[in-house]
Amino acid sequence: MDEKVQEEGARDAATVPVPGFPYLRGNRFLSALRETLIDAPSRDQWVQWMRQLDLNAREKEIQNLPDHAVISLIPKQPGHPDRKALFEQIESCSSELLHSDRSLPDFFEVLQPRVDVPDEYSFVLRTIGLYPFMVVPVSIATYSARQKARSWFTMNMEDLPIVGKLVTYVPAEKVSLDDAEVRRILMESKKNPLGVPLPDRDQEKHLVGFFAPILVQHTAGPYDRLGQIHWQDGRVGIDPENPTLYYYLSHAFLKGKPILQINYVIWYSERAGKSSPWIEHGHLDGLTLRVSLDDEGKPFMVDVVNDCGCYHFFAPRREQIQEVLTRPFMFDPFVPQWLPPIPPGKRFAIRVNSGWHQIERLFALEEPADAATYTLASYDRLETLPHEGGRTESIFDADGIVKGTGRVERFILFSMGIPSIGSMRQRGHHAIELIGRAHFDDPRLFDRSFVFK
Repeated sequence: MDEKVQEEGARDAATVPVPGFPYLRGNRFLSALRETLIDAPSRDQWVQWMRQLDLNAREKEIQNLPDHAVISLIPKQPGHPDRKALFEQIESCSSELLHSDRSLPDFFEVLQPRVDVPDEYSFVLRTIGLYPFMVVPVSIATYSARQKARSWFTMNMEDLPIVGKLVTYVPAEKVSLDDAEVRRILMESKKNPLGVPLPDRDQEKHLVGFFAPILVQHTAGPYDRLGQIHWQDGRVGIDPENPTLYYYLSHAFLKGKPILQINYVIWYSERAGKSSPWIEHGHLDGLTLRVSLDDEGKPFMVDVVNDCGCYHFFAPRREQIQEVLTRPFMFDPFVPQWLPPIPPGKRFAIRVNSGWHQIERLFALEEPADAATYTLASYDRLETLPHEGGRTESIFDADGIVKGTGRVERFILFSMGIPSIGSMRQRGHHAIELIGRAHFDDPRLFDRSFVFK
């Protein structure tokens, strides 16, 4: 199956195969978690988690393989691809391989150092691009962009200029929870050997709906209308008649303890308009907004990144921050605004500018009665998106890049070491700093950037 997936370019790149263990895949959180395994139950759950990630990825890859590839793997009925039977066979092989390997006395000793995720930066590109010499002009441009963004956050809300008109979007499905219910869900979800919040599907649905944001969008053209991802003439497109936010859960550490994160991904048809730099213009644009919850189920951090990995910023809860840490050979963490309190009856809101799709403000807002609505959809749909004919295909290539979203940037800023810089990227592939190295899904990003009280 691995050979066929590679031949067809159908590999799902959201997680990383573990060398020597073809039935396991990992991510940066699971790689970091290996250092905390203290007993047999925690090690067992760690391994089963990676096995499940592999099965999830393989199920998507089977769905995305063309018929002839599936038939060549399991010709149960001549001319009819039996994807279900193929997955069942893969699942059986996975179980047998794990059972066989677990019988070896040095299984964990061999496995643990191999659960490692390569970073998104290329040493070769930085060498060819004379990175040390390019750092100065890129640093100047980064500082200028940060100053411009900071000016939006320091300006009074009523003084922010409006481009086009403001359109407000609220979640179509309302979920009502109180602090005690959120805390109960988190406490129940942590009752496992690893002590990691792992909500079931119902709990996930409630949390995602409860924390879903309000979007206040400057709308000056069709490129400002968020929408549902679909295939359009063989290309990834946006259906603005069906506004959609895609979500997924992730995990990180707060003061060394595992915490839960809810990610909301917004997509637009393009980055365009007069306010955005011309080298960033191109097909498809997007934002990922991440809400991180502490042990009590309260948001202690919201951080945001464009779906290319650019313009990352933090908005932590002020009373929990003792110090913003300096990072050697990198810009300090960008904190243009503290996390606003959200009183009862209001919802967390973001205001997004036109064309460039940068966030100008985070604030609390009561849902307007005349607001447009958006639906919430699993991020998994992007990785098995149906064509009109019924077959599915991931919008991401085998390197985690959204197909057809190349930018001029990659010819100008390649010396920063990020392949296909400026392109929209899949979860797990967001390099967020041009100077130095940092990743959006680094589970220790918060602890490396702040000292928490």
